[in-house]
Amino acid sequence: MGENGSYDNFTIFETMDIKLQTTNVVVMAIALVVIFAISVAGNVFVFLIFYKKPTLVTISNRFILNLSVCNVLETLFVMPFVFAALVTQQWQFGQFWCQITGFLMNSSIAASTLTLVMIAIDRYFAVVTPLHYSMHITSRRCTTMIATVWLLAVCCSIPPLIGWNHYEYQRNKLACTAVSTSRSTNDMSFTIFIVTLCFFIPLVIIIWAYCVIFKAAKDNSAKVRKNSMIPNVVDDQLSQTPLRYGRRGSSVPILVHRLSVSSKSSTVLWRRDEWKTVMTSCMVVFTFIICWLLYFIIIILECFISDPRQITPVVKSVSIILAMSSCALNPLVYVFRSKVQRVELRGILGMRKPQNWETPSISRQGSEESDTVPKLHHVTTATTLTSMIVAEEPEYRHTART
Repeated sequence: MGENGSYDNFTIFETMDIKLQTTNVVVMAIALVVIFAISVAGNVFVFLIFYKKPTLVTISNRFILNLSVCNVLETLFVMPFVFAALVTQQWQFGQFWCQITGFLMNSSIAASTLTLVMIAIDRYFAVVTPLHYSMHITSRRCTTMIATVWLLAVCCSIPPLIGWNHYEYQRNKLACTAVSTSRSTNDMSFTIFIVTLCFFIPLVIIIWAYCVIFKAAKDNSAKVRKNSMIPNVVDDQLSQTPLRYGRRGSSVPILVHRLSVSSKSSTVLWRRDEWKTVMTSCMVVFTFIICWLLYFIIIILECFISDPRQITPVVKSVSIILAMSSCALNPLVYVFRSKVQRVELRGILGMRKPQNWETPSISRQGSEESDTVPKLHHVTTATTLTSMIVAEEPEYRHTART
């Protein structure tokens, strides 16, 4: 019997943990090194991009920056100790640092998943109610939302330090984490609480938000395609009455021709952006599921099955590696899918090519009309479909030319 009755079951299960085979250790160690390198590089580049181009630090991108802070926190202060525990198959840093890393790991995981929820909410308002976006998501509300994320993350991580569950080194999980193998009602209740708040609720909100986003984007696309049929009708009428518009030097046929070309090109744009929306939505949801589903399922299984040792040790270790991989995948999914960010990254690396962010205009001698229709279609597309893909900001288009 231990000093605290709630530790007894955990102690029994912990002493029965089986060490990983050397092959498994080597493969996981290589994977962890790759994840660490990609995470450091990706998140550092995110900070550099926003530092060098302050105009990109919009309200939406503040959530992206906060996500990078979560990733860096986990990468620098948790991942190295996970690597050491994986290689040595034991904890060598003392009880005090075990509590610190347990707290930091729990905080960064909670903050990361809750930030993903905030990003989904932000993009929901940007796509579903674009005209009222600035009313719903203000700078003050953005700050409040980010502060709430960290407040909840800290509140979720303090209880194990003061008696509601506890942080202990678990060999097969490669880290000091909150205990989920204990049969104490006190410990089990915390496990259910943390899984609900940090996984099930975020998962439901994220799936719902991106389903609504895709439906709204698709509906907007259908409306624009329907409206874009008008120039074709005008073109048909024009061809049937050539004498009416046939006077020399008239600019009307040129304008109608451009409207017709714009109609066809805008349809291609919308279909392309619909595909982007589908791909981005799927990537966001699947990345979240792949990184966190196994981790939280194991926690729940350990909490409720009669003998947690039935779960293969390798599976437990893989769940931690997948959770760590979110630090490397988040910048790729949420930042570097944007053309603007990729161009800025190439600029930082010294590989930038000349870019013209304005839609090319067609000038014809004797015509007074400007080619505004393709630009209007481009802007509309960016605000309704690709705003969920960290779309190119108007401010950037302006400054890119200067």
